[in-house]
Amino acid sequence: MKQHYIHQPVVATDWPPRIGKDFFGRLALVKKQDSRRQAESAWHLLRGKVDETVQLTENKEISVDDILQPTDSSLSLRVVIDGPPGIGKTTLCRKLLKMWANGTLLHQHYYLVIYCPLRNSKITTATTLADLFEYKSSKLSKVVGWFSDRDGEGLLIIFDGWDELSEQLRQSSLATSIIHRKQLDQCSVIVTSRSYASSSLLKMDTISRHVQVIGFSKHDISTVIIQTIQEDTKLAQELIKYFALTADNSESKQVKLPTDKSSQLAVSLINDLKLRNDVKSLCYVPLVCSMVILVYCKEGGHLPKTLTQLYENFILQTIRRHLEKQDINPHTLGSLSSLPSQLAKPLQEMCQLAYTNLVNTRMTFYSHQLQSLSEAIKEKYLGLMTKFINYDEEEYQFLHLSIQEFLAAWWIAKHEEKTEEVFKDHFNNDHFRMCLRFVAGLTHLEHESYQQYFNKKLDLHKMKPLFWFGSFHLSYFYQNPEISLKYITVDGPLDNIPILLFQLLYESQNKTLCQVLAQSINNHSLYLDTESAHLSLFDLLCLSYCINNSNTTWNHLDLRRTSNQELSVIAAGLTNNSLQTQCKRLDLRMYEPTNNSIHKLLQPSSILCNIQECYCKFVLDIFQVKFILLQFLNLPKVTILHLEINDSLKNAYSKDKCTELEKCIEMNSTLREMLIHYTGSNEITAIISVIKGVARNKTITSLTLEIHDFLIKTLLPPPLLSDGVIEQLLKDNNTLQALSLDIPDKLLPSSLNIVEVNTPLTALGIGGWSINKLMTSSLLPHIKGLHCLILYDPYPPHLLFLSHSSLHTLTLQRLDTAESAIELFTILKTNTTLKTLSVEIFNRVYTSSMGTSLQDMLMQNQTLKYLKIMSYYECKYGRFIPSSFLSFLSTGLRHNTSLQHLRVCIPLNEGIKSFINVISLMNNLTELAIFFEPDHLCSWEENVQVITPLLYEQVVPAVTNMLQSHTTIRLLKLGHAHDNKSSQPNWIELVQHLYETIFIHPSLEYIGIRYTLLLMKTLNHQKKTLIDRHKREQPQKLLPIVRLY
Repeated sequence: MKQHYIHQPVVATDWPPRIGKDFFGRLALVKKQDSRRQAESAWHLLRGKVDETVQLTENKEISVDDILQPTDSSLSLRVVIDGPPGIGKTTLCRKLLKMWANGTLLHQHYYLVIYCPLRNSKITTATTLADLFEYKSSKLSKVVGWFSDRDGEGLLIIFDGWDELSEQLRQSSLATSIIHRKQLDQCSVIVTSRSYASSSLLKMDTISRHVQVIGFSKHDISTVIIQTIQEDTKLAQELIKYFALTADNSESKQVKLPTDKSSQLAVSLINDLKLRNDVKSLCYVPLVCSMVILVYCKEGGHLPKTLTQLYENFILQTIRRHLEKQDINPHTLGSLSSLPSQLAKPLQEMCQLAYTNLVNTRMTFYSHQLQSLSEAIKEKYLGLMTKFINYDEEEYQFLHLSIQEFLAAWWIAKHEEKTEEVFKDHFNNDHFRMCLRFVAGLTHLEHESYQQYFNKKLDLHKMKPLFWFGSFHLSYFYQNPEISLKYITVDGPLDNIPILLFQLLYESQNKTLCQVLAQSINNHSLYLDTESAHLSLFDLLCLSYCINNSNTTWNHLDLRRTSNQELSVIAAGLTNNSLQTQCKRLDLRMYEPTNNSIHKLLQPSSILCNIQECYCKFVLDIFQVKFILLQFLNLPKVTILHLEINDSLKNAYSKDKCTELEKCIEMNSTLREMLIHYTGSNEITAIISVIKGVARNKTITSLTLEIHDFLIKTLLPPPLLSDGVIEQLLKDNNTLQALSLDIPDKLLPSSLNIVEVNTPLTALGIGGWSINKLMTSSLLPHIKGLHCLILYDPYPPHLLFLSHSSLHTLTLQRLDTAESAIELFTILKTNTTLKTLSVEIFNRVYTSSMGTSLQDMLMQNQTLKYLKIMSYYECKYGRFIPSSFLSFLSTGLRHNTSLQHLRVCIPLNEGIKSFINVISLMNNLTELAIFFEPDHLCSWEENVQVITPLLYEQVVPAVTNMLQSHTTIRLLKLGHAHDNKSSQPNWIELVQHLYETIFIHPSLEYIGIRYTLLLMKTLNHQKKTLIDRHKREQPQKLLPIVRLY
């Protein structure tokens, strides 16, 4: 067997032409440190994300030698290797076989290595270890017996192509039994798979290592193109040097570009790929990269628009190459559809073979299985199949599985009488995903029956419900108060984004179906987290194609964690071909966006040029701050602008004038709401310009300014706001109704001389992250008649209510004396206007008198709707209310009939059950957030022995009972501080009972629970059953959102 492996080529075929010096050496391997993250997404495409993938915190680049590195576990190795088609998984297997045979495998402790291609029917139907040996010998029975007696110890089995197994064989086969350690549990196993099919393997708790073959890097693609097209080594090196300097933003003019034809062609392809990111994002796959280079050169420097056109062209080139040895002139072949009969018949036979065997997940064929292909045999399979010897048997397969998938699609589209029915039959079959994309490209999905896949209601922007206080107090400042809270998806990203539909749309180039799909998307809102959803550049191209051709006004386009490269693809795809395609609201988060990428996104030809609401977060170079602000302020219809800017500290100062920015804000006649959150270095001239511009603006009604300076890296003193800037804002502006300022005292002048306030404020917020005592003491005495007030620094309560007798919502983040707390609660006993109260009290000042005052307030005040009460966080204390204070709160709540929303942090001890029982009796309560913390610092041993049992044996049953007796609660949030990953059988039953209660609750819409391993495992195990039961018993009620955070 070693001799066989030694003489077996690592790369099985020379067509498409091999590219680069070493076909395999340019592949990168990424080890997933935590496979559970990957298991959350059943389909994880990495096209175009190669370089970013290696940089993810859970990833680690490794070498081939590391694949079989022993682990600390006593269990034998189970390694999953996945990646997209043509990436080199089989090549990697052959490399490992050759290394073992040559004795160069670093971790050399295997007596025997067996290679088992799962496309081989003999392997998939094997029932014994002996059946896995294709090479027969008189010594085979002894070898099998020896390994069987040792339960496989010293044996390595490589199962290549898990995705090529049928679903039935994935559940029940010898390969499955060995992988799951039901047989030969001491042998080591490597399993390769296309990415979409590997999720079932990754769910195994005993997986030792997850490796992804991720292909060429962006730099490698350019290098491979140059070395393949330019055969002159010296000229190739000059080109490589030029593009390296360009990538580093160096002076590329120092290198003179060669002007010969080959060099120009290579440069042309590299530049075309910059514009055609859809194709470049596939070129990290060696097979596709080779095809692209071949087709580009043959077609005189042109790229096909779709993947279907690329493969059709490649297959045509392959047939032309085959004909070069015959009398037919290959250049007379214009397209696959117009082949002469002597070629059309063989192609038809091969397409039928491709389809019928794809249905049966059969990818290799023996000679006798091809006897019916009489015409194809005569034409030597048109060069589309390759022959290889597996031990003593001659086998055939298509050049690559994707070639078989294209030919199968050709059969469906051109020769099946019921193309639409065949499409429907395979639509939900993962194994047919690529094939159906080709069908879409060939048929353009013109038949009306295809609309059924695109007009189903889709919710692609699911958000966490706002707790009432969050919506109530934020609504004074923001038109869309949910912007301050994170979005979540109920299911994994790919359940949320049906990327296959968008891929089918792009492949078909069917604009009518774009409109159908757009109309089916709930609220015309689209949420794209490119990182967590593993969206490739090609996926983004497909999405932008659909959006751009939708003839729809999109209410919300949400782009999270978007790179410059991703943004360039989106911007290029969102050219405004129709005035009917518009977007009202944009959310965007980027790290160091280039000025050019933002300019292209918002240019007049983009559908985003008329956006009305912008919510953006950027990490910027200081010099970009004013440019980015101006780009958004110059949008003709923008009414809401929220920019969160962190400067990247690359430059110390920005000295350019801010007159243009100031004037732009002053003259803006559409802006109503503005939020600037700035974190960075010694650069606040842009903030000063913003304040001066708003002071003279006539339309802005809400302004939020937040300056966080904790990232300052310099020892220089921080810059100060100019004298009189704040004073001038309050004097000159007569439109602001809501103002929130979080500006640290150290950035303010030594004093604020506020004399005149003309802003008609109804809502005011002062403070946040920083100390704002100067702003609080200087500004608050001059403001009267507020309805909403948020303070982060102490202020006498009686003065607040004296100046603001009609307060509706009040937040006091730092009550630092018992006297001030008692004063506040005493006032509220008879107050009838305040609806929401949020207080944080210093832990050290709690007294029994304060507790009595709170208790009496809750018993007597019957108009307060929302109460949040916690301890102000100090390092020495937690945020919980002391146990001695809890009885006062419980008594007050027991007699209160007005509260609908409660948020509280309480100690995790034996008294927690009685407190939750009180909550159970509050029939008006609809929203509840309870956080639990140990009432003292505890050791790991105490956490295991005391705290964790309290969580599962006290809190979980109490919450379950509360939900069973409380039928009006809508939103529930539970938080706790510890998870030591311990578990007991009775705890599992208690958690199961909690989940059962949640999913059948008559009113619950959302529950957020702090993550523990037991909660996560139990939910994953129960989820499908619970969802099915909910749909069966409560078909009219929306499924509750369950979030473990």
